Amino acid sequence: MHSLPFVGKHDAAVDDKGRLSIPAEFRNALPSDAQRHVVLTVGSSDFINVFPVDYFNAFYAPSENDTANFALDDSMDRDMVLLTEAAVRPIDAQGRVTVPGNLLKQANIGREVVFFGRQKFFTIWNAEAFQSRMKSVSLSKAEAWNMLTDKTKGKGQ
Repeated sequence: MHSLPFVGKHDAAVDDKGRLSIPAEFRNALPSDAQRHVVLTVGSSDFINVFPVDYFNAFYAPSENDTANFALDDSMDRDMVLLTEAAVRPIDAQGRVTVPGNLLKQANIGREVVFFGRQKFFTIWNAEAFQSRMKSVSLSKAEAWNMLTDKTKGKGQ
């Protein structure tokens, strides 16, 4: 797995060909063996998830139960929702990725976007939707740190 996290917020614009320049900080955080491809998937609202290939494969790797039950409806439904619209896209020499039109449409993305780092992956948001979501967050910084601390308690013991 990669060692540099995807963090921060970066404003950008979609060009006329549907390409986005991935922020240099995010390009540098991609693992060297996968720097030329990313997996793009639908988000749960007005954003697109962007995963390094290795993280997507590890995240989406089936458990033993999934392997035994690969044909069950729940598994099939999940895959239909998440993978039907997914795409593996190369990153060109200028650090740009072409986002499929269907993903841009589903995320209501026009010209202005926000890249938002989520540690092991990043998201591409409709800029207005990102600002709206930020304004609606009622979690204080102290509460956010406490959530993270609670999550990590007990590790290494």
